[in-house]
Amino acid sequence: MSFLSSLSHEQLIALRQVVKRVHINFYPDDLCTDREADRVIEALGPEVLEKQLKAMIDSGMFVK
Repeated sequence: MSFLSSLSHEQLIALRQVVKRVHINFYPDDLCTDREADRVIEALGPEVLEKQLKAMIDSGMFVK
């Protein structure tokens, strides 16, 4: 079972923003989609993304 289904909608949106800014920033525009972000999220796993999300929130890059 995917851990994406255990996230709230707000958490999923935040993780997608992090992944799009950090991991798929240099992808062509037609590949920088929510679906591609979800694939990267699944590949990296929850622990890595939790640390990245916390770092971005702490640095002020992500605004709720």
